[in-house]
Amino acid sequence: MSASKNPFPGPQPYRAIDRRRFFGREEMAWTLADSILAQRCVTVFGPSGAGKSSVMQAAVIPSLEEEHDFRTVRVDTWPESAAATGWLAEAMLAALKLDEDAATTDPGEVVIAAAERAALRSDRPILIYVDQLEQLLFPGRDAAETERFLATVVRLVDLPLRELRVVLSIREDYLGRLRDRLRGRWKLLDQGFRVGPLSVGEISEAVCKVAATGEPPQAWDSRAMRELMLQVRVPGQAASEEAEAQAAFAQIVARALWAERDASAAGGPESRSGPLEAAPILEQYLDTTLEELGPLREEAGRLLSDHLIAPDGSRTIRTETELRGALSGAALGEVLARLEAAAILRAEEHQGTRYFELGHDWLAKRLYERRQAREREEAEREREEERRRKDEEQQKELARQRAEQRRLRWIAFAAAVAAVIMGGLGFWAWQQRKEARARQQEAEAQRQEAALQAARARTALLMAGARELVARAQPAPATRLLLELKDPASVRGWSDVARETLSDGLPKLTLRGHQDYVTSAAWSPDGKRIVTASWDQTARVWNADGSGEPLVLKGHTDQVRSPVWSPDGKRIVTASFDQTARVWNADGSGEPLVLKGHDAAVWSAAWSPDGKRIVTASSDKTVRVWNADGSGEPLVLKGHAALVRSPVWSPDGKRIVTVSVDQTARVWNADGSGEPLVLKGHTAAVGSAAWSPDGKRIVTVSVDQTARVWNADGSGEPLVLKGHAAEVWSAAWSPDGKRIVTASYDKTVRVWNADGSGEPLVLKGHANWVLSAAWSPDVKRIVTVSVDQTARVWNADGSGEPLVLKGHANWVFSAAWSPDGKRIVTASSDKTVRVWNADGSGEPLVLKGHADRVLSAAWSPDVKRIVTASEDQTARVWNADGSGEPLVLKGHANWVFSAAWSPDGKRIVTASEDRTARVWNADGSGEPLVLMGHAAAVQSAAWSPDGKRIATASEDRTARVWNADGSGEPLVLKGHAALVWSAAWSPDGKRIATASEDRTVRVWNADGSGEPLVLKGHAAQVLSAAWSPDGKRIATVSEDRTARVWNADGSGEPLVLEGHVQSAAWSPDGKRVVTASSDRTARVWNADGSGEPLVLKGHAADVWSAAWSPDGKRIVTASYDKTVRVWNADGSGEPLVLMGHAAQVVSAAWSPDGERIVTASDDQTARIWNLSIPDLQRALRDATTDCLTPEMRRTYLDETDAESRERYEACERSYGRVPFYLHDSPP
Repeated sequence: MSASKNPFPGPQPYRAIDRRRFFGREEMAWTLADSILAQRCVTVFGPSGAGKSSVMQAAVIPSLEEEHDFRTVRVDTWPESAAATGWLAEAMLAALKLDEDAATTDPGEVVIAAAERAALRSDRPILIYVDQLEQLLFPGRDAAETERFLATVVRLVDLPLRELRVVLSIREDYLGRLRDRLRGRWKLLDQGFRVGPLSVGEISEAVCKVAATGEPPQAWDSRAMRELMLQVRVPGQAASEEAEAQAAFAQIVARALWAERDASAAGGPESRSGPLEAAPILEQYLDTTLEELGPLREEAGRLLSDHLIAPDGSRTIRTETELRGALSGAALGEVLARLEAAAILRAEEHQGTRYFELGHDWLAKRLYERRQAREREEAEREREEERRRKDEEQQKELARQRAEQRRLRWIAFAAAVAAVIMGGLGFWAWQQRKEARARQQEAEAQRQEAALQAARARTALLMAGARELVARAQPAPATRLLLELKDPASVRGWSDVARETLSDGLPKLTLRGHQDYVTSAAWSPDGKRIVTASWDQTARVWNADGSGEPLVLKGHTDQVRSPVWSPDGKRIVTASFDQTARVWNADGSGEPLVLKGHDAAVWSAAWSPDGKRIVTASSDKTVRVWNADGSGEPLVLKGHAALVRSPVWSPDGKRIVTVSVDQTARVWNADGSGEPLVLKGHTAAVGSAAWSPDGKRIVTVSVDQTARVWNADGSGEPLVLKGHAAEVWSAAWSPDGKRIVTASYDKTVRVWNADGSGEPLVLKGHANWVLSAAWSPDVKRIVTVSVDQTARVWNADGSGEPLVLKGHANWVFSAAWSPDGKRIVTASSDKTVRVWNADGSGEPLVLKGHADRVLSAAWSPDVKRIVTASEDQTARVWNADGSGEPLVLKGHANWVFSAAWSPDGKRIVTASEDRTARVWNADGSGEPLVLMGHAAAVQSAAWSPDGKRIATASEDRTARVWNADGSGEPLVLKGHAALVWSAAWSPDGKRIATASEDRTVRVWNADGSGEPLVLKGHAAQVLSAAWSPDGKRIATVSEDRTARVWNADGSGEPLVLEGHVQSAAWSPDGKRVVTASSDRTARVWNADGSGEPLVLKGHAADVWSAAWSPDGKRIVTASYDKTVRVWNADGSGEPLVLMGHAAQVVSAAWSPDGERIVTASDDQTARIWNLSIPDLQRALRDATTDCLTPEMRRTYLDETDAESRERYEACERSYGRVPFYLHDSPP
């Protein structure tokens, strides 16, 4: 036994020492090594557990060291307590044997100097290998330090050192975050190398080879191992050798099997009785490892689950010193050593201490689940103990009270008998009763306190559950948990979680019933029903509102694909891998018509436009055209040399286009006459084809990474659409035939001009393969679906951010627009179908439409409308509830800087770079009044308090006062020596304050009389001036990093508020001033200069503006960090953070009632945020009709089985639905 050596490392990467038994990646390792030799920087990416680290450490690095004499610097752990750049510096100094002290110098400079010095000392090439880079992008890591680290790596790559190579390794689901952090410095991503999972076939062969290298060697049967490895394939993939294997699971299973065989000396795994099962082995392996620790088992389990797993369930790194608090010294050493030997833990030594982390994410997941279960059990025990203790206390108290009452009755009787002799006893009895009542009151107070504590615990449980569900992209059930809280206004963080839950698309309803993957869903022509197809061998017809029971179409004996409605909506055709297609009456009546004849799986079926014929495509290499009523023999179209997918009728029904794995598409006459037109040119399998709306062109897509546009008559050369970096699987014409959208495995969607002109619009955001894309009926939007478990709705012009539809728990296979374009249905391998509102209908309300940055947004006086101003040369008037289309105010010939409502809300004035201001009727009627006269851009325009005049400020160094009806000549206020940024009316309308680049503010009589009062003192340009509510003071801000408060009559010295630049605003009572600054803070000052300012910290970039709520109790700040924050004006509590904008936020304004905030951003949108708790509750209720399943109710609401089922059923029936589990298997 002692001589045995298990060749499987378990759930951790192979190392250089394992090179002799590292199989299955030879060709990939050679390719990757060549890529590293040829490129300065290579980024290796792939799914967690795919083998990135193993390929590098067991194959590539040893090869480079042996064949090219590389010196290697490895960094593959990132302790939370260590700064990343310093950690890299220390690793370089140690590996390159340099003696500089990294602790006393800037770490970034140490890294650069180390590389340069090492290159001077020796001409041997240097490889810097940075593994697990995603750890620096985890929430909670220091973003500034990560930024410094990435900047240092960029500098490394830019060094003029010919023999320096950098390899970064990262999980592919973090590539998007890395791209965001790099902010255009994308050279680190230019040379990507993907390491995908091994297939079941590959890993089966590899583990057999590895087993043969053990000591002693073992001979494993490849067929038995194939069956076992199928059990550890990626969920959702077909049971085939091509399915991707989960390498970590495979390693654990193989290691355990090898050990078991070695211990029993009983043949190989193939000789075990009965079929091999992976799940019990995985569970047993972990349990056995812990069990072997004997009396330390429980402590070891807690060490793993409580100290090496982060609160979100991910792995975390701990030093041996940090772990000493969990176990005593001797016990800790033994536990760590044995867990490391068993490959449960992975350890690294650095700078005299050791760092530990779990061997793989699978272990973290399993232990996290156990920890949650344990915590729930402990909480239940505590609740039970608390209930028992309270019951005992209540019984004791009741007994005591009864005894007390008996005693009091006796005293009263004795007092009555002896009243004549001892009247004083009456008082004593009264005193005793008083004390008894006091004790009863105390008991009641204790009961109320216990109830309060229980309520607090329930609140914490519900909030934790809601946060967990949001983090898992399950916002629909999160809404239900949030609505369970009775007093959300008193719950810290409730509004944040509610708003985050509503920020993405939620499913309006989820259709449950299928027992396996749902591969497609299609709307009936009238939009009232949905048909779905599943691998469970059925199709189902649902009412689109979810009411009633679905109609189950049973009969197929293999997976069903491609359900399609007949044009009149009365029939449905389904295609199946059982080699048939079936035609069903959509109301379920009668028997289906079975179309038999194919000799292999039928991939798809399609109705002719007139509904009289059906075309089917099959793996038997043929296409067949059937009469839809089943009469006659089918027309068989032969010619393809491999399986045929996706036959599509031409719009006139006269032709059919088919695509095949044989790299061709073919165009057939639908009556079978003549020879087919063969479209050749693709160099790999062709995935799908689509006709243009006019039937004159065809677009095809291929695994060769291109799409091609052909003339349908075969004339000319095809237009080749190149740009995708991986397989292209779908293409769709826009309804007007002018554009084509393609979806690709490169995680992008591209929108092309159908004539090939210009560059394609690239839609990025999905984190995994994009499977399909579809146009909305109005051509304005595109919906895409992806393996990343989301669907996304994009503006077809690329503007704004996509709406992300979250909720599915596995691949999303298809998405289809309802005929009216208002809803989307998606089908997923999580066995569900979901129906979504296409506009998202969430919080905040996003006002989309501008084609460039939005510079300002303002509420109408009645709070019913919002006006926005944009660099796209327009202003837009929106209904504040998001209804209807915005009114577009067109006419300016350049940027519109600002838009302001007249006091009565009937007119709007806009200021523009085009040197004019314009006055518009707010209802859009008539022509705007154009105020012309300025000789340069008009920076701002403001109404007088009575709405009769308008003051404008211009870059021509003047301000002008106009009659708002356009009569007369404007009053020109001259005197400034540089551009004028703003003009502001005093509250009484008698004076105007102007702020200028000439470092002064001037106060003018609004009628032009007299000389202006010049306020001097700023040392740089003055950006704005604001009057106090009483009109006696003026607050100004300047680029000299000060704000100043002046007496409006010029008397005295100004109060200087130092440290701020961007804006200043008075509180409604005029007693305080809030300023916003580029130092990332806002500050609240007493307007009389007394005391210290209150500093509002939290933003991660410049704060652009700050505004008071109408009641003066809150402040909203807008920042370049893309967020808005709402603070209590007295500094108490935490700010409410409003996230969602995709670029810097330039303004935020309160609605007059203080319930909502409108923000404007460089992301081309304005957003309306609702701060009202009742409104948020209403939005949560309206967002989805999904009910919490019984399992969720038990988990998150602590209900019994009976309670959870009863309440789930009640919820489902309240929406007219039948509870899913009642269809087939009631509990």
